[in-house]
Amino acid sequence: MHDPRLSHAPFDQDDMYLAGHDDEPFEHALVPPPRDSSASISGTVPPCPKCHSSRVDARNLARKTGSAIGTVAGTTSGIAFALSGAETGAAVGLLAGPAGAVCGAIAGAVIAGLIGGAAGCATGSVFGEIVDDKVLDNFRCHACGHTFSRPKASA
Repeated sequence: MHDPRLSHAPFDQDDMYLAGHDDEPFEHALVPPPRDSSASISGTVPPCPKCHSSRVDARNLARKTGSAIGTVAGTTSGIAFALSGAETGAAVGLLAGPAGAVCGAIAGAVIAGLIGGAAGCATGSVFGEIVDDKVLDNFRCHACGHTFSRPKASA
């Protein structure tokens, strides 16, 4: 009698795994849920006051600009701070020789620039979000092209 398990078809371990288990493969559990890019951090996107369409997108112009300016300013100040402390890095690096002093100063400048850039980006983003919410017309309707801000809460 012929045993079907002994066929000459190529063996695929993925087929065996998927056929034997009802749960999802490991990779699917790591995929984050889809994110709504039109939603603002401070709440849901309001409908258009002109045409009442729900096809509204947050523009976040000040937030993007603030992030870019903050990144440049933070990186610049971080590198300047690292270069002002290069004497200390060179003195500590001298224990490893002249090459250690140079590498210590360069590594310190790069790390300080990255940390300063990240901090500046976060700060600029927060300030930009406040400007978007309080000053600018942050929302744009895709149906009629109208730009508007979030309705103010009445006191």
